[in-house]
Amino acid sequence: MKRRRSDRPGLRASRVLTLLATLAGALLLPAPAAMAAGSTYYVNCSASTNGNGTQASPWNSVAGVNNTTFGAGDTILFATGTTCSGQLTPKGSGASGSPVTMGSYGTGAKPVINANGATGPVIHLLNQQYWEIGGLELTNAASSPAYRSGVLAENSSGGVLHHIRVHDMNIHHISGYSGGWYSTNAGVGVQTDHTTPVSTWDDVVVENNTFDHVDRIAVAVTPDGDGQGTGQTTGTVIRGNTMTYDGADDILVVKNDGALIDGNKAGYGGAKSTCPPSGQYCNGASAGIWMSGSNDTVVQNNEVYCHVNGADGTGYDVDWGNHNTTFQYNYSHQNLGGFMLIMPPFSIANEPTSTVPSDGTVIRYNISENDGTNAGCPAAGTPTHGTGVFHFVGNIPNRSGSPVAVPLIYNNSVYVNKSGLNTPILYSRRGGSVTGTLSFRNNAVFNYGTGGYFTTSAGSVYSNNLFYGTHPSSEPADSAKVVTDPEFRNPGNANTSSSYTGTDAYQVHPSSPVIRAGAVISGNGGKDAFGNTVSATAAPNIGAYNGTGGNLVSNAGFETGAMSPWTSSGAAPSVTSSGARTGTYALTTQASGSGANQTLTGLSPNTTYLLTGWAKVANAGETLAIGVKSYGGTETFTNVATTSYSQAAVLFTTGSTNTSALVYCWKNTGGTGTGTCDDLAVERISAPSNALSNAGFETGSLSPWTRSGSGAQSNTVASNARTGTYSLQTGASASGVEQSATGLASSGTYLLAGWAKVASGGEEVAVGVKSFGGTETYLRTSGTAYSQQPLFFTTGSTSTSAAAYCYKNAGSSAGYCDDYTLIKLS
Repeated sequence: MKRRRSDRPGLRASRVLTLLATLAGALLLPAPAAMAAGSTYYVNCSASTNGNGTQASPWNSVAGVNNTTFGAGDTILFATGTTCSGQLTPKGSGASGSPVTMGSYGTGAKPVINANGATGPVIHLLNQQYWEIGGLELTNAASSPAYRSGVLAENSSGGVLHHIRVHDMNIHHISGYSGGWYSTNAGVGVQTDHTTPVSTWDDVVVENNTFDHVDRIAVAVTPDGDGQGTGQTTGTVIRGNTMTYDGADDILVVKNDGALIDGNKAGYGGAKSTCPPSGQYCNGASAGIWMSGSNDTVVQNNEVYCHVNGADGTGYDVDWGNHNTTFQYNYSHQNLGGFMLIMPPFSIANEPTSTVPSDGTVIRYNISENDGTNAGCPAAGTPTHGTGVFHFVGNIPNRSGSPVAVPLIYNNSVYVNKSGLNTPILYSRRGGSVTGTLSFRNNAVFNYGTGGYFTTSAGSVYSNNLFYGTHPSSEPADSAKVVTDPEFRNPGNANTSSSYTGTDAYQVHPSSPVIRAGAVISGNGGKDAFGNTVSATAAPNIGAYNGTGGNLVSNAGFETGAMSPWTSSGAAPSVTSSGARTGTYALTTQASGSGANQTLTGLSPNTTYLLTGWAKVANAGETLAIGVKSYGGTETFTNVATTSYSQAAVLFTTGSTNTSALVYCWKNTGGTGTGTCDDLAVERISAPSNALSNAGFETGSLSPWTRSGSGAQSNTVASNARTGTYSLQTGASASGVEQSATGLASSGTYLLAGWAKVASGGEEVAVGVKSFGGTETYLRTSGTAYSQQPLFFTTGSTSTSAAAYCYKNAGSSAGYCDDYTLIKLS
């Protein structure tokens, strides 16, 4: 990507501009005046006459600025609400701790500097340092492109220049070459010109600016072309900027050491690819934020969306020759090429670092939402090189002999839920099989699309990932994987009135299977995308969110290794380091009449809550209850009788004056083996109405349930009810009923809970859901006593209905179902 050129047009163009400015100054303007250090100069381009640069008698054009050599502590101020025509080429430099500053005075709109289509930058600094420029509006629109930029600071000194800060600017409609070189076609370009020895910068800060319709790129800190040796700029910080409709890229650093790109927001870029005249540098490929030939770059807290470039078009890119690049806490959505582009090494003339594979790449705690498409964006592109969430241009770059050769991709949340979208999760332009290895761990992949994964060389690690939705045959083998719904709060940001929007949409409910289901990763950064702590020793969540989901239960997974604030009930249970469902610890009861309670306070009266928990028993058929009491209603619980973990779900509504409840795990009396509980959770449900009608079959008839299967018909019967009078009785095989619930929310997360049992132990009856825009999902029971089967699922992006069912597939005796609940999680 971004890699071919035939000469250095940025250098050539800037040199021509400098020569013209020099000639103009020599022939037309008086010699620059040297002023006293620490002076303030005023410019008001609406003044009728030109003054001497004081506030009482300001300059009325850019000429006064261009004719002056400024020094340490000097300030240049433009009057707010005014427009100056022309280009600024001030002289001189500040000093460490005492820069030259350029800004505004008065109240009102930012002063405008309009270059009126002239070739070159609106503000040009050449071999100058210690400058701070802020509070201005720059524009340079033209009917046809040329080498144009907003602010261009160039270094051809053959040494290190220091401290360029551009802040709080509005830079827009810069008509540069969108396929041309970067810094000379930028909103802010900081450039090292081709010199021997190599020129570099130190302490470059570009922050809190607004860029709009800049061609090519909003911010570029680069050499003037490829082949700039090994010298690197240091101390670059690009943060807090907003960028829209950049012609190609948004942010680029090349040959930088320790750059920080933080908190920027960039959208709708990459729509153009106009190149300079033939024989000059041309590259129409672009991505949002990227780097090449750089060390120790950190890219964090950024949002890139709706990038439409067809050649690359990803939100982020680790390009050629980089070492130790970290992408963390970023948000990527609706970018045509995908979330992350990863380049292999290749050959650029006179550019030795291009042949070195990037190593030390870490991609963690990021969120990718519907990347691989521009659906929902104001403009769309057509991909010419394919799309993929993780988009490799070739083989996986692994640097020989490097201790950090393998890309580490962990704790990211990926959401693909656009109808018909076939974005692969791991994609390479080379095809379905690539060489090289990577580490892919603790990632939450929600995939309703049809895209899959490439295969890699032996030695890649795939561990503790969540794969939900479509399961292509290429899905990596992962012995610790989770395959149930991650229960994102507002997946796809479909509910615009939700209190969970943007990245918050990918927080999870406290009943989510991702909580504490990840593997500990060394050097994990210490926090997630939401500021939650990630332990160096305790199991993290899967995905970008490491919180508890707002769980009202304390020490819910017993991960403190102690009981508190749980209290013993009956024969004392213990917290043990064996048998945990997630993490390290679980609660182990004694064989009979043993459990633990926790009182929840601060609840709201007349409010519905969902209690979930996981339990198992040592001896099949004995029971352990997850339940709640003392909340202003009748004690309610779910019994678990399986030797492997089963989830229980209990809905309860507090009384009119009740603000507390007691939740418990309890091994019922009469057993001879222990029970185990883990991962209990309580959350408030704001819309608890049941979406199913006749959910307990208490009308005595099926309607609106309909029969399914080719076997003996199912019917309601006045026997075997779990509650009430009636239940659903299936035939012995190929027999069941289903009900379509309509009026559901698209991209909404729901809980379906139904109770089932069989007449003959060992046969199975299923509670399930289908036709909701995702893959059919179900749970089966083979017990002769009723057990609850809770299922969490998320509707598709265009789906507003779901079919719940009870079905007996095979056997010689009937199955029974009762008491269905279908509710939306808030």
